[in-house]
Amino acid sequence: MRTTILTLSSFSLGLISSLSFAQNIKPIVFEKDQWEMYCSNIGTCRAAGYQIEDDQLPASILITRKAGANQGISVEYTLSDQDQELRYTAKDPIRFYLNGKDLGMIQPVSGDFSITGQLNKVQTQALSALLKQKVRIEFKNKKYHWIVSDAGMTATLLKMDDFQKRVGTTNALIRKGSQNESALLQPAPKLEVKKVKTSDKPYLTLKPSTAQYKTLFSTLMAAKPKVKDPDEDICQGSFEGEKEGYRFGNIELYKLTNNKILATTLCWSGAYNQGYGAWVVDQSLKGKAEFVSESVSDVLSGELVAAHKGRGVGDCWSHQQWIWNGARFIQTSDRWSGACKGVTGGMWSLEKIESDIR
Repeated sequence: MRTTILTLSSFSLGLISSLSFAQNIKPIVFEKDQWEMYCSNIGTCRAAGYQIEDDQLPASILITRKAGANQGISVEYTLSDQDQELRYTAKDPIRFYLNGKDLGMIQPVSGDFSITGQLNKVQTQALSALLKQKVRIEFKNKKYHWIVSDAGMTATLLKMDDFQKRVGTTNALIRKGSQNESALLQPAPKLEVKKVKTSDKPYLTLKPSTAQYKTLFSTLMAAKPKVKDPDEDICQGSFEGEKEGYRFGNIELYKLTNNKILATTLCWSGAYNQGYGAWVVDQSLKGKAEFVSESVSDVLSGELVAAHKGRGVGDCWSHQQWIWNGARFIQTSDRWSGACKGVTGGMWSLEKIESDIR
């Protein structure tokens, strides 16, 4: 049994707090057994539960609730159709069950690897009434059977209530009380960033053998986040072998705007992922560097992206994004596709940072 709470890095939060919000909301991640929850910078929480056994058909439900008063929940589902043999048809409809009670057909959409949709009002209300107790959550038709575990559900949704300051209120999901909703967490507006286009091709590549490389390399390494344990330093370069150890490669330079330059170099490499370090420096290549990330996978025009598989089969992904606003890179996205549970591409988009890019 495990319970985990994670928060955004102080660097990411610094970028967010430097902008104007109606209130500063600190995103969190919570995990308990077969459930996980992401609550974002605008106050919206998304909690997902999954199948418990590896030999069960992959299945998940997602409970979403916005911050603020008079907010109900919505419940979505994803049912695996990985082999594309479970195609939903009207001749063999899938029905939704709670503790063995048939709550009617679902109205799903068949995708490439999954069957997805949203519970109707009656089904959602029935689930809401059972969130504080053990419940068997099932989807099935004549041929196939999907089960979503309730292990960790109540604890996760209590954490959602706590984050949104609903505990003890009349509209709490788990721990209701007599308080009204006047003191709830209020929703914050999305982060708004205006994108400034930049070059997506390097104008100069510095090789490790040059003096200019060595000078700039020292500047970049000095700007990395400090870690107490050297083994926890992610940005160590590419591992070349037992004798050579870690070795950094070329530094590539991209023109930004406002007399600034983007510098990148490979920080780490794994079996199916790799991450580049990214820094902003003055066009003179002198002075201090501003660290952005050590996990960048793509450099686009005015944009940095970090997209990484959680497993080689690609059934879960993390995604981060930074946008150049003319002066600095602002982190505009930090999301996770949900637990690695057997659906190619992942099941959801669980957000920590939500934004509007202009």
